[in-house]
Amino acid sequence: MHRLFVGEKSSLVQAVVAVLPGTPRRNGVVTYIGDDAFVPLAGHALEQAMPDEYLPDEVPRSKSGSKIWRYQDLPIVPTDWLMAPRGDLERNVRAVGKLLSEVDQVVHLGDPDEEGQLLVDEVLIYLGNTKPVLRLLVNDYNAAKVRQALDSMRSNEEPQFRAWFVWALARSRYDWLFGLNLTRAATLRARDLGFDGVLTVGSVQTPTLMIVYGRDRAIETFKPVAYFVVAATVQHQNGVFAANWKAREDQAGFDDAGRLIDESIAQALVAQLQHRPAKISAYDKSPKREAPPLPLSLNELTVAACGNFGYTGDEVLAAAQVLYERYKVTSYPRTENRYLSEAQHDEAPAVLASVGQNVPGLGSLVGRADTTRKSAAFDDKKMDGQAHHGIVPTVCVTDLSALTEIERNVYDLVVRSYLAQFFEHAVFMQTRIEVSCVGERLSANGKTPVSAGWRDVYAPHEDAAARSPGDGETDDSKQTLPDMAHGDPAMCTACDTTSRTTKPPARLDEASLLTAMIDLHKFTTDPAAKARLKAGKGIGTSATRAGIIKDLRERGFLEIAKGTKNKLTCSASGRGLLAALPGPVKDPTMAGMFKIALDAVASGQITYDQFIERNVAFITKVIAGLRHSAMNLPMAPAPVCPKCALGRLRRIAGNDGHFWDCSNFKAESKCAASYPDRDGAPDFTPKSKAGRKGFGFKKMGAM
Repeated sequence: MHRLFVGEKSSLVQAVVAVLPGTPRRNGVVTYIGDDAFVPLAGHALEQAMPDEYLPDEVPRSKSGSKIWRYQDLPIVPTDWLMAPRGDLERNVRAVGKLLSEVDQVVHLGDPDEEGQLLVDEVLIYLGNTKPVLRLLVNDYNAAKVRQALDSMRSNEEPQFRAWFVWALARSRYDWLFGLNLTRAATLRARDLGFDGVLTVGSVQTPTLMIVYGRDRAIETFKPVAYFVVAATVQHQNGVFAANWKAREDQAGFDDAGRLIDESIAQALVAQLQHRPAKISAYDKSPKREAPPLPLSLNELTVAACGNFGYTGDEVLAAAQVLYERYKVTSYPRTENRYLSEAQHDEAPAVLASVGQNVPGLGSLVGRADTTRKSAAFDDKKMDGQAHHGIVPTVCVTDLSALTEIERNVYDLVVRSYLAQFFEHAVFMQTRIEVSCVGERLSANGKTPVSAGWRDVYAPHEDAAARSPGDGETDDSKQTLPDMAHGDPAMCTACDTTSRTTKPPARLDEASLLTAMIDLHKFTTDPAAKARLKAGKGIGTSATRAGIIKDLRERGFLEIAKGTKNKLTCSASGRGLLAALPGPVKDPTMAGMFKIALDAVASGQITYDQFIERNVAFITKVIAGLRHSAMNLPMAPAPVCPKCALGRLRRIAGNDGHFWDCSNFKAESKCAASYPDRDGAPDFTPKSKAGRKGFGFKKMGAM
């Protein structure tokens, strides 16, 4: 039987080809082996048509040939969605089309998730495929796992795969309708008010901007609160230690956040406790074992690289792609999973041998790694339902001397996270003490390292991961506490109170913003919403979040806060846009809930058509609201048009210099007023009047 494998990417195709009998041969973009043909797609090979394709021909065009943006055309809702091959993948699509007439069967080799399902299915639908299709699920390139997947292929018509397809299709169509229509509506309103820029709106971009703005507002409206901390020095016969006072549940003098704000109570406690006998009311000392952290997903890799080195998320992803595609020394980076298959454990000696040759400086750590040790990361059950495994080094020895600094650092992070899986648990003694003194309670904690274990792999970066004390707590976890027993006598030899002031929340940087995009459940107090958001993994995906932040910066919606190197703040234009948009469009919690709501489409609780219909109604309502919304946007004061008294005059760069044009030139009630420029201001003198053509009219067309 002749089969055509349509793969999501080249590495996936190569993993399958590698386990089939015979010698592979290439012909253009097609790989043949035996009776099988393979064509990779390199992601989405088809692109959705842009709005111009759906608008009627009578819509006026700009000088560039694009159809101009108009309120009356919104919302643009395709009835028959148009797709076309991506320019760089036309050969691949043509190859699939040609081979479909020659084979007996098609094998769908997309990633085992919603997007992987859609990107192969849409090509087969576009080409009118009628051949039977099998689904091959490969989430691990280990040869044994690939063979196992080949032996258990299923029909592509199974409900699970149809559900994946409709989930991704609904998301894709919604993003198009939401982003393109609301961007046009917001931009047209801004132009009415004299702002010439484009105000982009996106189903993930806008809520992400709102996260930053929410933090900005928390900082700007922050009011410091003074509070008091009471700490004591306790003398035991075996030694002295520090302890913090702990309040009773009914203790007076506390605010809603659990801080002692009554100084008189703090001073009274000091007088009450010092120089008074005490007793050890609780004592526990026990060894604790700490397992190594799991291998990295793209999110953990990005957060670590941004936090340790100050890179942007987009830079980290680019470096990870280079390591994967060009040097082939790390596995596929766009993963949200941190686990590995059990079969991958068998590859550990070869992987570590490659690491030792690629990075000789890690030779001592590689030599200490025990590949017979199997950490919790190697777990087939955790791999079920996952599209990919964690990011790990590969069995590949190559010259890495040309790596950039960021590529070396990203590779180092991946390697160390993998090495840690073959080291012992870190062991420390955890000591907890409670002291009773004149009816009050004091507590102390101590953490004494016994064996560093896997922590040796991360030195010298360990300090960055150390626990930071919270406001109101003395960091006593590192003190060495003396041995003692329950009931032992003691003495509170000294006591003091310290006045502290609450601090505003820290500004977000790329690392903390990426984390916030995932941890949306922390932004709501509704228990049901919190549970669903946590299950939904936030907004965006590991592959798109960094790019969204990059776009927000490039479009001028996010800026670096003054006086900082990498802290983000929402710009004036970003704030103006957010102020004009209704809550559901910008609320991060609502965006996260929408992502979960797609599950209802996939499960059949609502149909795809119902889903689109409901969201078109929502988008239509938002557009109507934007038509007259207020926008406090950064722009030079624009004079009112003297002809229509409704529009604003804007200074435009024409072919023969600047001129002033009414913002209502593209409105339904057009105003053709135009005036020459004199020293940066419109010239209203009668003798200077002229038509648009005379001033070299040159307008910005549709975006």
